[in-house]
Amino acid sequence: MAGPQPSDRLFAFLALLILCLAVVMRLDGLRFGLPALLDADEPIFVLTSLRLLRDHTLNPGWFGHPGTTTIYALAVIETMTYMAWHLVGRFGATHDFAHAMYTDPSIVILPDRIFILVCGLLTILLTVRIAQRLFGARVGLVAALLLAVDPLHIRYSQIIRTDMHATVFVLLEILAAITIVQKGRTRDYLLAALWLGFACATKWPAAAVVAAVVGAAALRWHQHRGETMTIACNLAFYFAGSIAALFMASPYLFLDYTTVLDNLHGEARPFHLGATGYGFLGNLGWYLTGPATTAMGVAGVMFAAAGIWLGSRNSRIFLAILVPIFIVFMAMICAQALIWERWLVPLLPLLTISAALGIVGIAETARARFGDSAARVALLAAIATAILPTLATARTLSGERTVETRQLATQWARAHVAPGETVTIEHLAFDVVGEPWRFLYPVGDKGCVDVRANLTSEIGYSTVGKWRGARPVVDIGTVAPDKLASCRADWAILSNWDRYRAEPEHFQAEIDNYDRYVRDGHGIVVATFSPVRGSVGGRVVRIVRFPSHASQR
Repeated sequence: MAGPQPSDRLFAFLALLILCLAVVMRLDGLRFGLPALLDADEPIFVLTSLRLLRDHTLNPGWFGHPGTTTIYALAVIETMTYMAWHLVGRFGATHDFAHAMYTDPSIVILPDRIFILVCGLLTILLTVRIAQRLFGARVGLVAALLLAVDPLHIRYSQIIRTDMHATVFVLLEILAAITIVQKGRTRDYLLAALWLGFACATKWPAAAVVAAVVGAAALRWHQHRGETMTIACNLAFYFAGSIAALFMASPYLFLDYTTVLDNLHGEARPFHLGATGYGFLGNLGWYLTGPATTAMGVAGVMFAAAGIWLGSRNSRIFLAILVPIFIVFMAMICAQALIWERWLVPLLPLLTISAALGIVGIAETARARFGDSAARVALLAAIATAILPTLATARTLSGERTVETRQLATQWARAHVAPGETVTIEHLAFDVVGEPWRFLYPVGDKGCVDVRANLTSEIGYSTVGKWRGARPVVDIGTVAPDKLASCRADWAILSNWDRYRAEPEHFQAEIDNYDRYVRDGHGIVVATFSPVRGSVGGRVVRIVRFPSHASQR
């Protein structure tokens, strides 16, 4: 945009300072939950990547996201982690490392989370570059600052999932699209095809970024009508190259297509515990008033709306590349039956660029009317208005991640459960595996299984996947009714019971399962742990005592 830009040296210094802030905010709470695994999806990626190493195969055997590039990257990181520990004499054979991992998953979880954190930092750097190329260094720096303190971006920079990894490829695709407009070379289309293939092999919805290259080609054609045939050929190369890149990134998407179809069928469900949508317009409202507001604050969302308007007026590249991605991506996620805040992650860099554009636009308006001093004051005031609420939210959510209801429940159990007693538990509480209790864990068709026996045998995710079937969640509610007896214990730590109770219209069968389980065992709720805004995160967890089981032993 018009207006004074920082020197290259000042720009580099400020960008480095912002990146350091981003690192500090993402390292805070990076170990959340460990050694327990409180995020339901982290074990999927970790166990699947370990399966590649154990079975010496490149077939992940799971393509739900599809997540292949993330799984491959995790396998490399886990190999390097083992080699590092081996060099310092901690582990001898790989079996020793695997056994230790099943006792304390943080051995591999923490390095894997660091990889996702690095992906988050890369998205900040790429956001700076995109904004700088479109609107100058000032917009780039403001966008980087907004993204550095974004609570949603921080959260998904700390969890082993595909969202942040896919966002890296999405932003690389956008940069390639900008170059296509400016230079129109065949190699730029092929580079864009590479990023599209890797993006789709990481997360299916990333396919929306194809709109960037189509928009770039359309703008290039509008500016250079004589290149019609060249642009058409380059687009053909782009689409063919993206398929080749997808095969290169995830060959078993093609070679194991039956598993792919089965996984996609499992992902396409009409409702999900805590994530059932409200129809297209309802979903749109939920994303704008929920995740987007959490990520950017009300002021940030308003700045982003103003920035989209300004960018569309002042930059053909913004209008041709970024706006179509907004439209296509939002249409895709709003049309789904389910809603997840994480689905907004790939749009966060674009939203922060738009918000930065709106903020700098306010400063430029002040400059035109009142001079340079007023512009500086307006810029600082607008930045403060945008980031202070998100900083507060980030600190609040960090505190909630550090202290979680499931951890409080296991601490209570340590003080009250006697040695030798049996505990049924619904989350992966590796933090209490060393306690002198017998643990049962619900897995679906098989009922409840003995935790220690399966950890000793180093169970793989494929086995768990067979037990759980098409169930998106495994807990007492989804255990086969005729297998409930296998879950009888002295105690049960139930972390999903209240979540089902909140949605009886969709989950009455699961609610009945819980009620039957507690009623038939003459269970008594002896402790309840609820989230507290700003200090305790998680969901309502209830500890149930079954005195009848104790008397029968």
